[in-house]
Amino acid sequence: MTVGEKIQYYRKSIGLSQEELGQKILVSRQTVSLWEMDKTLPTVDNLLRLKEAFSVSIDDILSEAEPISENTNEPKEAYVFKYEKRDLRALFKAQRMPLIRRAIACAIICVVLLFMFAPISDSTAVIGLILGCLFFGEISYIRRYLAFAKGWRRSESRVLKNTYSYEIFDGYFMLNVSRNEEIIKTQKVYFDDVERTQLYGDYIFMQIAGQVYIIKKDAIAPVSVFKALGKNSHKNAEIKKTQDNSSRNSILLFVLSICSPWCALFSVEIATGINGITDENMWIFLLFLPIPIASVIYGYHLKRKGFKYKKNVIAGFIIAPLLFIYGSFSFILADTYYHSDEPILNAEKTLNIDIPEHSSINTKDWTQGEQSVLRGYIYYTSDIYFEESVAEEFEKSLPTDAKWITDIPSDMIGITSSLCDIQRGDYYLIYNKDTGEFNQLPKETGTYELINIVYDAEENLMELIEYRIEYTKSEGYMIT
Repeated sequence: MTVGEKIQYYRKSIGLSQEELGQKILVSRQTVSLWEMDKTLPTVDNLLRLKEAFSVSIDDILSEAEPISENTNEPKEAYVFKYEKRDLRALFKAQRMPLIRRAIACAIICVVLLFMFAPISDSTAVIGLILGCLFFGEISYIRRYLAFAKGWRRSESRVLKNTYSYEIFDGYFMLNVSRNEEIIKTQKVYFDDVERTQLYGDYIFMQIAGQVYIIKKDAIAPVSVFKALGKNSHKNAEIKKTQDNSSRNSILLFVLSICSPWCALFSVEIATGINGITDENMWIFLLFLPIPIASVIYGYHLKRKGFKYKKNVIAGFIIAPLLFIYGSFSFILADTYYHSDEPILNAEKTLNIDIPEHSSINTKDWTQGEQSVLRGYIYYTSDIYFEESVAEEFEKSLPTDAKWITDIPSDMIGITSSLCDIQRGDYYLIYNKDTGEFNQLPKETGTYELINIVYDAEENLMELIEYRIEYTKSEGYMIT
């Protein structure tokens, strides 16, 4: 056997093409071709490189003796696989599912966030951001799916043309790929060289040197070494599953940490719609505090395991103080409002009116500290909320009660409180405690104490304001 024939034999035995062998030993494909045709001989340096590449001695390469084939013994197992299109379609459907599941998960998360933020006022920018994430996220997944499908079709056309045969010996197997009954690739594969195996239903995916090969489980022996490789892969898959679970948990905690301030704000909005006081509901932010704290703890847990952890720690350290600061507002501003029925009882006695049973009342004392209102001096304000059925009965009596007016005349605006929103109310009442008159301008210049009530039928809300003004009759406006 010539040197060229030896080089060709050893090259095919390790499954390399002339170009791949040339790249491995730093020569051109043409040089390898000339060696195999016995037109030139390799130099000493090249013989040393060939020795390393083939894992044989230089004497084995230069000797005229036939190489001792490791395949002279009968193989322990031998299989030949020719795949049909239905085999590959089943595998395609199995492999595309993770992409589809991720796209669906992305859409569900975005839709949930839309439902969360849609009821919140001034949330247009947030909704636009969510829609943008939904659009670009789905476009990204569609592009990945199309690229995956295109690559699969290209591989499918090649695999359908080939026949794959495996001969299994102790510690290794020989892989032959043939097309039109001509062997186009021969490769000796040691079991340790198998990079990864993965189970897909009735098939085993086996990755060797970056290439994937398919084994039919029902076509191999019950005790086949390929099934043993699959079991070993199962152990590796368990490790990978643990890593994947850690990664998923890490991402979940990171996303929840980022979203927790928005979710807390949404919850505060809901609670405010019930009792009408944002400040007292800020404690809800503290309910979401365990999420970023858990993100930090889990981040350090991942660090000990050698996984990526920084995003969880950073998000936790930013979001946790933010939630704590906002949540503490409830305690800092705890004395701002009180909920006694006293303002209602005083108003009923002073005005000789009946205020229906309320669901909640929030009273603020304005006499503590300096005031920044535009006109008058405010004593207190009370926001009184009613149930829908109670409000409907109350509203029926208002059109026939002379004490209530539906519009405030322009000449009387000057004696209303600066907190009176004339665009918001449906019914108004202005009572001068000094003159005992309803909805009338004072007849004389002076300082007057008044009660101003604004009723909003849409919100079932009554705003009760007690204040003092200094009124100058000649100019028709008040002086603070």
